Amino acid sequence: MAKLALTSGAYSAQSLIANAQRSVNLYPEANPEKTEPEMPVTHYPRPGLGVLSLPPAPANGRCLYRSTKGVADPNGDLFAVVGQSVYFIDQDFKFNLLGTLQTPAITPASMADNGTDIIIVDNSLQGYAINIATKAFTQIGDPNFLGSTRADFLDSFIILNNPGTNQWYSTLSQQIVFNALFIGIKTAWPDNILCVVAIEREVWIFGPQKSEAWYNAGTVPFPFQLVPGIIIEQGCQAAYSPAKMDTFVYWLAAAPEGGYMVMRGGGQNIAQRISTHAIEVEIKKYPRVDDAIGSTYQMAGHSFYKLHFPTADKTWGYDAATEQWHEDNWLDSNGVLHRSRNTFCAFAYGKNVALDWNNGTLYEMSADILTDAGQPIPWIRSFPHITNELQYVSHPLFTADVETGTRAGTTEKTQFLSPWSSGFSSGFGPVTAVPSPVVNFRMSRDGGYTFGKYRPKHRISSGKYRSMMRWRGNGIARDAVFELSSTAEMCGALNGAFIDPIAAAA
Repeated sequence: MAKLALTSGAYSAQSLIANAQRSVNLYPEANPEKTEPEMPVTHYPRPGLGVLSLPPAPANGRCLYRSTKGVADPNGDLFAVVGQSVYFIDQDFKFNLLGTLQTPAITPASMADNGTDIIIVDNSLQGYAINIATKAFTQIGDPNFLGSTRADFLDSFIILNNPGTNQWYSTLSQQIVFNALFIGIKTAWPDNILCVVAIEREVWIFGPQKSEAWYNAGTVPFPFQLVPGIIIEQGCQAAYSPAKMDTFVYWLAAAPEGGYMVMRGGGQNIAQRISTHAIEVEIKKYPRVDDAIGSTYQMAGHSFYKLHFPTADKTWGYDAATEQWHEDNWLDSNGVLHRSRNTFCAFAYGKNVALDWNNGTLYEMSADILTDAGQPIPWIRSFPHITNELQYVSHPLFTADVETGTRAGTTEKTQFLSPWSSGFSSGFGPVTAVPSPVVNFRMSRDGGYTFGKYRPKHRISSGKYRSMMRWRGNGIARDAVFELSSTAEMCGALNGAFIDPIAAAA
């Protein structure tokens, strides 16, 4: 039998005859060669979501932020914006209302702090401050405050952009106080500023067409100066797409020459393209991209940048460890895939936490959580093309190398569940049938354009480790693409597959 390895992430090319590999809710991890693995790469399900708490007034989640210092936790307290409400989230993950934003909106808000006070901006003319120690919430009344899309911190200054202009500015050192002379002007290219980001002791000024870098020169009155001889040739296509991780900033970019790319920038003012041609073709299809939102989180040695497209209802995840992409989807009760719910992420009180964009629910993100707050997490993985000079090939056998049996307490029998609670009702209430778990297999005979029916395989429940996931009699094809999928919680990893192709008679 021949190995059919999965060595990359998602890559469905502009033409499916080139590549038709879809990867939904699975990310690849390279296996060290010294361990002599059966397959070079294993795919794992992305983390699940467990509910930590609900906001007092459900609304759109707009910001989740861990301060640099804290009272509840010396490493930083957790804050959130849900609708127009600003909350402190304590170590029990309880929402504590601090104040209310004046401008109704559903777009992201932004926070930054100087170790003493947090500033909140929401792309309006208003701004707000929270004292970290006392949790006192106030609206900024300084006439020199101009509003901002995004806030960040560098060298004792909180930095901001003046929305709709080519200006950016900062607070005074270690204060939420403003000086009318603390103004910088984007000069390297005549477009306005979308947002500013502090990265590696520099301020990156993002415009829609091109960007530039400034540094703290200690000058008077404005302490920052343009880095000589540097222009970042890529602009920013979505003001909420930049997100920081490690020593890099990630964002959805465009240049005057046209086309969308996802970029990573950092040391020595170099912007590196990290999107693939397949991702760029996909993004080009979306009806709107300027509302894209970026977020980051780290888990088990993987650093993920997630790019959410609200209008297109899609989320893409990029893993910096492998430099591969995957679709990150949430499944609704009708079986339809949508963009992921955990749009805003932070690490606080020892947990990876996330805020739901739709209703402000606070989640824990963990690989040990096998559902999205009770909803199944579907995974889908299609394989590389199987061809033999476009001659017909018979495929009598496909065997998936997939982990099974790891979910304790699951069985192969259909279970009937009821919400009945003894002592409160004389009836059992609605009965829900939960079918036995399966892994699905289907095959395309035309290179990934159309697929046949799903063929489920059982025997993957608790204790049925390494069950033989084998499908026989798959017929002939000139260009075969195989696909596996499941919503079962007990499928923990996918290595690849083994096939037994046989050249068919001419």
